[in-house]
Amino acid sequence: MVPANGENGENGENGEDTAREVIEERLGQIEELLAEDPEAAMRALDDLDVDPDDGFVRYLRAAATWLLEGAAVAEPQLKELIIEDPSFSEVHYALAGVYEDLQEPELNVRHLLAVLALDAVEDPPEETTQAEESQVIVAAEAALVSLPKEIRERLGNVAIVVEKRPSWAIVEEGFDPRALGMFEGPDDLAERVLQLTPMTPRIVLYTANLGASFAEPAELAEEVKITVLHEIGHYFGLDEDDVGGLGLA
Repeated sequence: MVPANGENGENGENGEDTAREVIEERLGQIEELLAEDPEAAMRALDDLDVDPDDGFVRYLRAAATWLLEGAAVAEPQLKELIIEDPSFSEVHYALAGVYEDLQEPELNVRHLLAVLALDAVEDPPEETTQAEESQVIVAAEAALVSLPKEIRERLGNVAIVVEKRPSWAIVEEGFDPRALGMFEGPDDLAERVLQLTPMTPRIVLYTANLGASFAEPAELAEEVKITVLHEIGHYFGLDEDDVGGLGLA
């Protein structure tokens, strides 16, 4: 019999809440493991006592399948999920990558734009956004100050600006809506040797994406530094593999 004061019921609910939190934390860890070791992520899902029909669990399995067996195998699993829940942004993001692999640019862009729109719906209050923007600016300035003097001098014409997230127009061109930053304009070679300067080079930092991925101030500051250095690498002519080799991916 449950006591009239309901203490056992409350304790039961607290226990269920704790169990859910533990499972959600573990699923988050598995999601982080996906890119590094999809086989280990799939094994971890198999070992976890969760409802196999849960949408997020199915998404993780489909994402692991994509990495292990290829885009064509994962596509129908992800499409089924998005039919059931068109607002599932992570599935749209995965489908965008799947269609990039399958060389389907129209479908790729369709899902990238869906991610952009759905992420905007989840934006925090304006005061939080302003605080994140201030943190990003401070961290970017610190990253520049840390550079050797000769590098700073060569960056004299490069503007660093902050925007909330990538624009609809550049995502329509296939740009990642969850990118942390980008470099645009003539690079160092074009400016110094070729003297091609149709526009001022600039590094753009996307505050909403940075804030969504790195909630802790110290983590945010470190990632802003990495992102700034990454984009500076592009200004000096390094490609993605080059900057990745420097630990700036």
